[in-house]
Amino acid sequence: MNKLLFELKKYYGEHAEFREGQEEAIHNILEGKRALVVQKTGWGKSLVYFLATKIIRMETHRLTMIISPLLALMDNQIESAHKLGMRIKTVNSENREEWGNIIEEINHNSVDALIISPERLGNDEFKRMLSHDISYKIGLFVVDEAHCISDWGHDFRPDYRRIADIIKMLPPNVPVLATTATANDRVVNDIKAQLGNDIVVSRGSLMRKSLAIQVIMLDTKEERLAWLSNSINDIPGTGIIYCLTVNDCLLVEKWLKENAISCESYYASVDKERKKEIVDKFMDNQFKVLIATVAFGMGFDKGDISFIIHFQKPGNVVAYYQQIGRAGRAIDKAYAILLCGNEDDEINRYFIDSAFPTEDTMQKVIQTVTEHPGIKLMEFEKSVNMSHTTINKCLKYLLVNGDIYKDGGVYYKTPKAWEPDLEKSLKITQIRKNELKQMNEFVNISGCYMKYIADALDDINTQPCGCCRNCRQENIFNVEVPLDDVIRAQAFIKNDYNIIEPRKRWPMGVKISDKNAISADRRCEEGRVLCNYGSAGWGRHVSDCKYKKGNFDEQLVDASVKLLRSFVSDNQIAWITSIPSIRRPELVKNFAMRIADKLGLPYQESVVKTCDNQHQKELNTSYLQFKNADESFEVVNVLEGKDVLLIDDMVDSRWTFTVCGYKLRDKGCGRVFTYALANTAGRNGDE
Repeated sequence: MNKLLFELKKYYGEHAEFREGQEEAIHNILEGKRALVVQKTGWGKSLVYFLATKIIRMETHRLTMIISPLLALMDNQIESAHKLGMRIKTVNSENREEWGNIIEEINHNSVDALIISPERLGNDEFKRMLSHDISYKIGLFVVDEAHCISDWGHDFRPDYRRIADIIKMLPPNVPVLATTATANDRVVNDIKAQLGNDIVVSRGSLMRKSLAIQVIMLDTKEERLAWLSNSINDIPGTGIIYCLTVNDCLLVEKWLKENAISCESYYASVDKERKKEIVDKFMDNQFKVLIATVAFGMGFDKGDISFIIHFQKPGNVVAYYQQIGRAGRAIDKAYAILLCGNEDDEINRYFIDSAFPTEDTMQKVIQTVTEHPGIKLMEFEKSVNMSHTTINKCLKYLLVNGDIYKDGGVYYKTPKAWEPDLEKSLKITQIRKNELKQMNEFVNISGCYMKYIADALDDINTQPCGCCRNCRQENIFNVEVPLDDVIRAQAFIKNDYNIIEPRKRWPMGVKISDKNAISADRRCEEGRVLCNYGSAGWGRHVSDCKYKKGNFDEQLVDASVKLLRSFVSDNQIAWITSIPSIRRPELVKNFAMRIADKLGLPYQESVVKTCDNQHQKELNTSYLQFKNADESFEVVNVLEGKDVLLIDDMVDSRWTFTVCGYKLRDKGCGRVFTYALANTAGRNGDE
C-alpha cells in the first residue's frame, strides 16, 4: 500500500478510497508542480492539500499556507484538519491578539498549516511577519476558492491580486495549489496567466446528481414566507436558507420562530463567539435551519445538509452553484429550492453597481491623499463625502494598484501617475450584468437545471441530471401557498418593527467635553422603527404617503400607536416632540401631533431647525452627518425632567436623533426615546 493510501485509510477507515483525480492532484503537489484543481463542490479539494501537507511535514517539516476567503470557511477547514490529526492556526481580523503566539508556535515547528484571508496580505504588521518569520518555512502554498484571483471571478476581492506577487517571491521548488469549483474557461485562463502557463489543470465533471433542483416563482415576500412555514418541515434533515440582505435574514428568522421552526441567523456582523456557537449547533443538528447571507458559503463542509433554499435569486449562476453545493455531500438525496420574487433583480443590480469604486470616487481619494500627505484613515471622512465602506474600497483598490502607499497608519501618494482603468471596470460590470441575465434565463428554462449550470461553467461532461423538477416533469415540492398563510405573513411583516440602537460615541476625531464617548446622561435610549423603507408591509406605504400623498395617513398613525402604546407606558414617557423640517414643516409635526393625541400625551415643539442644510441622505460619512445635524438644530422649551418621545419620519445614520437627543437632555429634558416610521439605511429615503 502506498503512503498516500495508507494515510487516507488511517484517518477515514479501511474502506476509504480516493475519488477520481485526488491522488493525481496530490502527486502533482509532491512533485513540486503548480496545479489548478477545478472540481465540483463536495469532491474533496481540502483533502488534497491536507494529505499533501502531512507528507510534506514528514519529509521537510515545512508548513502549508492557505489563502481562504471567509472566516466561516477557515473555522470549518480547521475542524476538517483536526480529523486528520493536524495542527492548524489562522491569522485573521478577529484574533489579532493571538498573532504573536501563533508566530512563536510556527518558529517552534508546532503548526502544520496556517490559514489567512487575502486581506492579511495587505496588512503591514502581517507582511513584516511574513517576510521575517514565515516565508522560508512554507512548503506548500494553497489558494482556496481560486476563482477570486481572477478579475472575471464572481467575487471582487482586490487583495486577491496580491497573491500573484507573493507567489512570484516563493522559491521555484515550492508547489502551489489553486482550487475552485466555479471557474469557467475565462476564469481558468486568467488564473493561468497570473500563476504561470505551466500550471497543471485538473478538471472534473461539475454535475451533482444527488442534488434535485426546483425553481418556484413567488413574487412577494409574504408568499415566500408562507411557503417556508408550510413546506420546510416536509423536507427531511437540516438545511440552509440564503438571503440577499441581513434584514431579510432577520425577517425570515423571526417568521420561522413564530411558526415554531428552530433556526438561527448567520451574517458578517454577528459577534465572533456567537458565530462559533451557531456553527457548532448547526454541525450537531440542534436546529432545523441556518439562515445566512453569503458570509456563510464557500467550501463549508457538513456532509448531511439535506436542503438549500434561496429566499431570493442570487446574482449569477456561479454564486448559486457555490451555495447549493453545501448540500448532499455525504447523503444520497438533497434538494435545492430557489424562490424568486419581484425585488430580486433590484437588489442584485444594486450590488453590481456598487461593487467597484467609480472614477469620481477614486479621483477624490487620490486628490485628498495628494493634498494631505500622511493622512489617517479617520481623517478621510472629514474631507470626502463617501461612506466608510466606499473609502475603504477606494483605498484598497489604489493600494493594490500601486497608486498610493501606506506607512504605518497613514497614506501617501506614490510617484506613479494615476490613470483610471475605466475600460476594465466597465467590462467587469457588464459581465456581472450579463451573468444576471443568465440567471434570469436559468429560472425560466424548461430543460435540466443542473446541466444548464454545468454548461455555464464550461463543463464538457454534462448530461441531464434526471432528478430536478424539469427532468422529472413534475413538482418535487408544492408551489401553491394557502391564502390564509399569506394573509398571516402580511400581518406579521406589518407588525415586525425594528430597534433603533442609540449611538454611544461621536464620530472619530470629535470630542465633546474632552470625550469621544457620549455620556450616558446625554445619549438617547433604545428606540423603535416601524418598518424598512420601501419593503413589504408598511415600507412601500410610507414611501407612497411621503412622496405621492404628501402626508402620513391614519393607517400609519394607528400602526404607530399600536406599536408605541405599551412602549410609552413601560418607559413612563410623558410628552412628545418631533424633528422639524424647513422644506416640509407640517409633515412630521402633524404626524407626531396625531400620535400624541391618540396616546393622550402633550405635544410640544422643542426642536428648532435653524438653517436649511443638506439632506442627511446626501452625506455619506459619520463626521459630515454629525456636523450637518449639529449645525442645523437647536432646542428650546422642554418639559424639564420629563421623559420624551422624539419622532421623525426616517432614520438612517441616527446622527439627527443622536444630536437632537443630546441637546434635549442638555436643556434639562428627561430620557429621550426615539421613533421613526422607516429605516432608510441603504435605500432612497431621507432622514
